[in-house]
Amino acid sequence: MERLRKWVADGMVDTVIVAGVDLQGRLYGKRCAAEPFLRDMAGGVHTCDCNFGWDVERILIPGLAFTGWHTGYGDMTAVPDWSTTRLYSWFEKTALVICDTKSHDGSLVPIAPRSMLRKQLDKAAAMGFTVKAASELEFFLFRETPESSRAKDYRDLTTIAGYIGDYCIFRSSMDEPIIGEIRRQLAAAGVEVECSKAEWGYGQHEVNLVYTDALEMADRHVVFKQGVREMAAMRGLQATFMAKWHTDHSSNGAHIHMSLWQDGKPAFYDPKGDRGMSKTMRHFLGGMMALARDFHLLYAPTINSYKRYGDLTFAPTTITWGGDNRTVAFRSCGHGASTRLENRIPGADVNAHAAYAAMIASGLYGIENGIEPIGPFVEANGYEVKDAPRLHRNPIEAADAFSSSAIARRLLGDDVVDHYAAVARWEIGEFMRSVTDWERRRYFELI
Repeated sequence: MERLRKWVADGMVDTVIVAGVDLQGRLYGKRCAAEPFLRDMAGGVHTCDCNFGWDVERILIPGLAFTGWHTGYGDMTAVPDWSTTRLYSWFEKTALVICDTKSHDGSLVPIAPRSMLRKQLDKAAAMGFTVKAASELEFFLFRETPESSRAKDYRDLTTIAGYIGDYCIFRSSMDEPIIGEIRRQLAAAGVEVECSKAEWGYGQHEVNLVYTDALEMADRHVVFKQGVREMAAMRGLQATFMAKWHTDHSSNGAHIHMSLWQDGKPAFYDPKGDRGMSKTMRHFLGGMMALARDFHLLYAPTINSYKRYGDLTFAPTTITWGGDNRTVAFRSCGHGASTRLENRIPGADVNAHAAYAAMIASGLYGIENGIEPIGPFVEANGYEVKDAPRLHRNPIEAADAFSSSAIARRLLGDDVVDHYAAVARWEIGEFMRSVTDWERRRYFELI
């Protein structure tokens, strides 16, 4: 709070975005005038609990236990976590503080994504571990505005580039006016970028965020996505983190790197262990693999998420593991203190806090139960591994697996599982009742 007070006193800030993280991994909340906020609302800002009761389009979802007409759609409180205070540098004189979501009695709302992650970090701490993480995020840029895309019904959109630009410096140079601004503005907002590159898809880029503590990284993941979308829009462009925006174009991944530390030392590295992996690392990996199908819904939360998976696409289809290998679901990466695990299952549409919570919960479960990694260490093409467990093919399978998982309920809580499964089933129902372009092209004339 003192940092914000100083910014206000120095005339650097006159507006504070007070925001929690919603079910879709987006910021929700209010813009507050800085001085009244510090004087009257520093203890928390009230928001309607419908923020956890609607879908991606903010259509209210019936039948949720947490909120609905039966509860009167009351308030919950966005309580500032002052350690997250940062300049929102791409808006003049604006700061952001990310909040925990609390009930009237001051307790954390269990279904809030930040609450889910805090619960797992507390468990890790009780076991003597701290968790560090980093996200790699992919997104597409278009020579469109949100208004022009909507007017075109999101068809026939023009990407910022018209050819494959993977690792191409010329292509990234052409896009540097926007990508460079994104890097610099995010750094000013405390979201440190390690590097950026042109990606495979037409107009696609990847940005790697610098490793840090897991809660801070999940927050940075959210701020990054928000910032990219806003900065693109302010330049007359549009960005999408949709997992698979077009049938004929590549998909957007969100590869998540994670490691455990103990007493300030890396708990995943053992120079005497097989492939430099400690027993802790092997069991953490084993737990993530064993529960990957149970938690798949938290890694792939939308209908579109499952369109991303396909053989020979760099997106995994089976639960496999390896080292320097982009055909597997989980990778063992780095050396020495940088030894870590990479989860390649999530797409860029993932809710970071929920996915991090799932990874930590399943990894700690693996440590507690001494679970070994599933299947062989894959040296070659992971898509050709026989008998590897398959990821779910669609959200119906994933929602059913999540809802029926006794382990997910034990690790995350019944309220979390029931709520997220219900939201997924609502989304599935909305999709199933909608007539798509694909159906018209296939059936209108020929059936």
